[in-house]
Order: sequence, then structure tokens, then C-alpha cells
Amino acid sequence: MKRYWIYLLLAVSLLVNVGVLAGAWFQAWRAQGATELAFFGMGHERVPDYLKLDGTQIERWHAMEKDFVKVLNDVDGKIQIHREHLVREIFSAQPDTSVIERERAAIFTLQEAQQRSVIEQLLKEREMLNAKQRLALADLLLKQDPRSTAGAQQLHAR
Repeated sequence: MKRYWIYLLLAVSLLVNVGVLAGAWFQAWRAQGATELAFFGMGHERVPDYLKLDGTQIERWHAMEKDFVKVLNDVDGKIQIHREHLVREIFSAQPDTSVIERERAAIFTLQEAQQRSVIEQLLKEREMLNAKQRLALADLLLKQDPRSTAGAQQLHAR
């Protein structure tokens, strides 16, 4: 009878672990699309169609976006690490204000670099668009709630 309980507890433990891992994966998977929806109101892959880009423009758009998006995602990962360290330090048993300040400053520096990168990217995109497409992109960007676009990666898809 004792073996039965051990096996039952082991099975329940494994099911809980699998459930936690599946839940974490699902949240991460779901969040990928939420970013671009929050910024554009549509999936990023639909933006070229929305702007009515021609074939040459679509090729240039995707070529410019590839490295840009990778850099944004890399920097966003670094910001998340510093954010986690910051929150953990704030709620630690004895918070160290120098650690808190160091993490805050690191986040600020990374966010400032992201913001500059986003502006540079928008200027590059502007150059390849005609007047009507520029107005459409500006309108699309201005329609979004700035409170929902805290991360610069939200400007572009992952």
C-alpha cells in the first residue's frame, strides 16, 4: 500500500511539473503576438500589406527589419534581466540602494539606446515609403495607446 502512495505522489508531482512548464511556455508563446498587436493593432507581418508596399519595398522592409528586430529582442532580453535583478533587490530582506541604482541606470541606458535605434529605423523606413504610405504608417503608430507600448520591441515583430 505504501508503494502505491509513493507512485501516486510521484505521478502527481510529474503532472504538476509538466503543467507548470506548459503554462510558462503558453504564456511566452501568447505574449509574442500580443506585443505587435498592442503596437500596430495587427500582426506585424500584415503591416506591409496595410501600407500597400510593392515587391521591391517588401524586400527592403524585410531586409531592414531582420537585423533591427534581432537587436531589439537582444536588448529587450538584457532589460528583462536587469528588471528582474532590480525587483529582486527591492524586495530582498535588506535592499542595497547602490544595487538598485545600478540596475535602474542599466535599464535606462538600454532603453535610451533602444529608443535611438527605433527612431533610426523609422527614418530608414520613411525613406523607402511614398507620401501616402508614410501617412498610413504615421497614422497606424499614432492610433496606438502609448501606455501599452512601453517596450521598444513592441514597434516590430519578434
